[in-house]
Amino acid sequence: MQALAIVPTSPTEGSPPTPGIGFTPLIDAKAASRLLGVPHTWLLAHARTGKIPHHRLGRYVRFNPDDLQAWLRDTRIEPHGGRSRAR
Repeated sequence: MQALAIVPTSPTEGSPPTPGIGFTPLIDAKAASRLLGVPHTWLLAHARTGKIPHHRLGRYVRFNPDDLQAWLRDTRIEPHGGRSRAR
């Protein structure tokens, strides 16, 4: 019987899932915070309030890089059109 190796995937859109497992592996708050460029304490606080997609596995909080990427797209604030006013 061959052992299944779980290799982390990059959180890029359209990337295929890791061969053999069929989904993107979850990452912890420290790894997710590095992806987003925020402190892990900020990330956990926002996950606790339901503002950021996450999974609770018992006492562990884990994040799906694909969900974080979608969340970033959904929360992006577009610049306003037109000219800016000089003060």
